Amino acid sequence: RRITLDPQPDQDEEFCLVDVKDAWENYQSGCSLRLLCPHKHNDALHALLSMLEFEWSCMVGANVYLTPPGSQGFAPHYDDIEAFCIQLEGYKHWKVYPPLNKRETLPRESSSDYTEDDLKGIEPVLDVVLGPGDILYMPRGWIHQAVTTNRQGHSLHLTISAMQQWAWVDFLELLMPEALEAAAVSDISTSLREGLPVRFLDYMGAVHDDRSDHLPEGLKNNAQNRDTKSRGKDDNEAESCDDDDDEAVEASKIKALRESFRDEAKKRIMRVSKEALNMLDAACDQIGKRFISDRLPPALTAAESESTSESNTGFKIWPNTLVRLIRPGIARLALEDGKAILYHCVDNSRVYQGNPLSPMEFELDDAPALEALLTTTEPHWIQVQDLIHDDNQDKMDIAQSLYDEGILAVLAPDKSVQA
Repeated sequence: RRITLDPQPDQDEEFCLVDVKDAWENYQSGCSLRLLCPHKHNDALHALLSMLEFEWSCMVGANVYLTPPGSQGFAPHYDDIEAFCIQLEGYKHWKVYPPLNKRETLPRESSSDYTEDDLKGIEPVLDVVLGPGDILYMPRGWIHQAVTTNRQGHSLHLTISAMQQWAWVDFLELLMPEALEAAAVSDISTSLREGLPVRFLDYMGAVHDDRSDHLPEGLKNNAQNRDTKSRGKDDNEAESCDDDDDEAVEASKIKALRESFRDEAKKRIMRVSKEALNMLDAACDQIGKRFISDRLPPALTAAESESTSESNTGFKIWPNTLVRLIRPGIARLALEDGKAILYHCVDNSRVYQGNPLSPMEFELDDAPALEALLTTTEPHWIQVQDLIHDDNQDKMDIAQSLYDEGILAVLAPDKSVQA
């Protein structure tokens, strides 16, 4: 059974500091120690996660686990993330099981603990001991448990996580409400604003459902009887009473009304779906903005930092200055409310959402120049005077604002002169 012994953080704090003596006493009694957000304290790990975020285009996180000899930190469970377990010290015996059913395949939430009885008779797909340098990948929904061996004392491993809330369903949760709203206020069609059919509740709902395969037994029998009556009677029932004839007519009427309701609903669902297809790029901008907000700041090398405003405060951009984005993907341009809005992660915290986004607002006619700057990355450079804009001063002002924000790098700033 999994028990967390963390004290509760203060109201305004995300984390709490534990008492060192208390932590080690619990460790000696068999508890594992978990360090959240180790990349906050380690530059090399921050650089690794930042690189993985660029490669995978999703938020990446990490935790470190220290487990005493012969102990198991967690009961069997599955997670809602793609996990990469990197064994750093000691040895750990892992068992990994496939999802138990389709519903638990690629889950959106982590599971509660499983017991040994839950897994009785289920063979693990992986039964392996990891040593220093070994890496284990576990997809979302794969059940796992691990025990430190007595081979070399403690176990220390790093878990890198990715793809949390980064599935098609998460994208559609952003897209479909916006598409529904856009279709509802359309000036082309009023179909979604039309009133519902009169007395549709008399023939729609679970008690009228004729798809008997998923109904309780009693309702299933009723649905089958209605379906039989709606198709009419055979020759052996030719002498049925008038009441039966009336029931057959009523069942047939209800079936026709239900089919009409489904057809009308389908037309409107298709209209919303069509609107959604026209809004894919806008939804991608929204989920891209979420990624920019969630991700780590770029971990720049010393050489990269030397070409940014961090090392060259007060540097002046000229038309012949060569510039480029400091790292691919660290900024994104969106068009919102008649403005060009640039989002970036340069000022992000190493702690998840530790700093709010600081978007930059520009006029729409600045968008082509901004796009050119955001898409010029290593090994390429672009001269400011080559940006798409009517006026050289505007070109310099746009590039200067991005440079001062720490988003752009300049080539040999000490040698740049006015054109």
